[in-house]
Amino acid sequence: MNSMQTFQPENDKVTNSRIRCSVAGGTECQLQAGNYRIVIWASNWTGREIVRVERDGIERVVSIKRSFGFKTPHAFELDGHRFLLEFRVGFGQVAVTLHRDGELIDAEQLDLNRIPVDPETGRIDWLRAGIQLGLPLLAGLAFGGSLGYVAAELLK
Repeated sequence: MNSMQTFQPENDKVTNSRIRCSVAGGTECQLQAGNYRIVIWASNWTGREIVRVERDGIERVVSIKRSFGFKTPHAFELDGHRFLLEFRVGFGQVAVTLHRDGELIDAEQLDLNRIPVDPETGRIDWLRAGIQLGLPLLAGLAFGGSLGYVAAELLK
């Protein structure tokens, strides 16, 4: 999960990233298995994960779990085939793999930690890089300053 790659799915449809992440809306990924569109949604706050399968306009839930780990397997069956969808999260990284009868058929990953490069010019997007690096630094400074202030007040 160190670099962002797009897996070549079995239906030869390649997209940039099929993973969407937002603080309020959670993380969602769409994968393809033949005529089925498989969607996993995970809450960033509650650990709830829902796997839905869509085909011909009909949608059904095949797995619901609550997980606070870094890797969650979701097993289900479709048309006599056993599927295993694995949802992995790390620090700024998300990866989803889909296996049918033990064979990898689709996967997607997103690395939010890498320094952003503008795909049109090939140059580093310094504004986004500054935000990515600056926000954790500011949060750490605020937390450390608050902790130091509380400690100083208690030890007066």
